[in-house]
Amino acid sequence: MMILIIEDEQRIREGIAQMLAEEGYDVLEAGTMENGLGMIEQEAPSVVLSDINLPDGDGFALLRYCQHHEIDTPFIFMTAFGNRDVAMQAIEAGAYDYVSKPLRFDELFARLKRLQELQNFKGQIARKSQRKLAASKLAVLGDSIPMRRIRKLAARAAGSDAPLLITGETGVGKGLLAKLVHASGDRSRHAFVSINCASIPENLLESELFGYHKGAFTGADKNKKGLFEEVGEGSLFLDEIGEMPIQLQAKLLHVLDDGTFRPLGSTRDLHFKGRIIAATNILLESMVEERRFRQDLFYRLSVLSIEVPPLRSRPDDLLSLAENLYQELATEMGRAVDALPMAVAEYVQQHAWPGNVRELKNYLERALIFGDDLNDGPLQGDLTLADALQQFECNWIRRTIEDSGGDKALAAKRLGIGLSTLYRKLED
Repeated sequence: MMILIIEDEQRIREGIAQMLAEEGYDVLEAGTMENGLGMIEQEAPSVVLSDINLPDGDGFALLRYCQHHEIDTPFIFMTAFGNRDVAMQAIEAGAYDYVSKPLRFDELFARLKRLQELQNFKGQIARKSQRKLAASKLAVLGDSIPMRRIRKLAARAAGSDAPLLITGETGVGKGLLAKLVHASGDRSRHAFVSINCASIPENLLESELFGYHKGAFTGADKNKKGLFEEVGEGSLFLDEIGEMPIQLQAKLLHVLDDGTFRPLGSTRDLHFKGRIIAATNILLESMVEERRFRQDLFYRLSVLSIEVPPLRSRPDDLLSLAENLYQELATEMGRAVDALPMAVAEYVQQHAWPGNVRELKNYLERALIFGDDLNDGPLQGDLTLADALQQFECNWIRRTIEDSGGDKALAAKRLGIGLSTLYRKLED
């Protein structure tokens, strides 16, 4: 248990810190409200032991700040002996407890032990609840034998802070799995940030990850936070990690090993509080042998590793996966749908899906857009963008006419086009 002591009297603060350290507690010290707040945000102590009257404010203001920013660190206030009104005010404000000054350490230790037992109990309940939530979210992955194994691995990964490496063919849903692992774990209330290592030049990728200070290089006219900082306590998803330049791999390894990073042009290290999830469709073992990927980074990233099998190896998952994706896409489009149309379900089962989940999702999106007209045109990618847009436009106009009871003038008005334009588009 880490305890932050906020007390402006140095002699008193150091005496309390010494007694707590002798009892085996990790101790942080601050003499002002400002310093205390900085330590709360950076170090996330288990409990704050604070005086109420501080040189730059009071303990109540610090407690209110934490409550407003959803920082749930418990406070124990130190109050003058016999000042029961202030003590009760502290409890009403949301403090966990209070102790009277001068401190009786047996009393303080008893309160800390009770708090620790309460936190352990809450942790057990939260972990049990989290496991149930994880199971429900990960159910979207499918129920075939290969995917049951993936779900078990993903549930374990969700309960860990260790780096996770996700491998598999292009389009199998590595990004989806990364999001599910994040959403099923303790970091779900924090950000999920992703970046494709293959789509950004090396110099820009470094500045995107690490950030930079004004003047770090030509064009750096202001400070910029990198993703290592922006992600906070969330998950940073490094897609196509195999494409990361070798020089940058060494810097990523340092972040994983030391938990710190330094923005370009800065002289101060910052703490990385997030979790790294990486993905690749390249066999990293071969890249290690060819010296194109660092062996030490590979071992560090693959503490936890999940290989997602292609769709062709799990036909039992096709319909359930398609149904989930179809409902998800319909929600994004603001469409109300009941179930997967029969024709779409039949095609899903018959097709080989060499493009895996990405190809399946593309087909389902087109099915929602074109409806019954889907099979009027090609399905395998030989439909040009112009043709697709024209089909969608014509289909939308027809539906609007139907919704307008066949009144083309009303339909044109709803569509925001002239009646002559409506007729011309129907004839194209």
